[in-house]
Amino acid sequence: MTIQPEIKEVIENQMDLMIKQTKAYLPFIKLAFPGVKDMSEMCFNLIVGNVLTTFVTQYTMRMQYPKEQDFVEFGTITQNYKEKIKEMF
Repeated sequence: MTIQPEIKEVIENQMDLMIKQTKAYLPFIKLAFPGVKDMSEMCFNLIVGNVLTTFVTQYTMRMQYPKEQDFVEFGTITQNYKEKIKEMF
């Protein structure tokens, strides 16, 4: 594990928050995007894109740069939430 525990916690908290917000807006999301074939994949990608910004910001605040292994671990962490998002649809 290369990501600092504090940064990992922020990532996980942000993923949980975004999933809760997605649940709250689920009726609107389904209504607004009727042509999307895989709504769970779209939502997952939007959430991960948002959390990626948080991930990079956390490193920047510590005056550090994420390394390749940090991005790999970020992907692993976020992938764990994919099933939670899929269950909503």
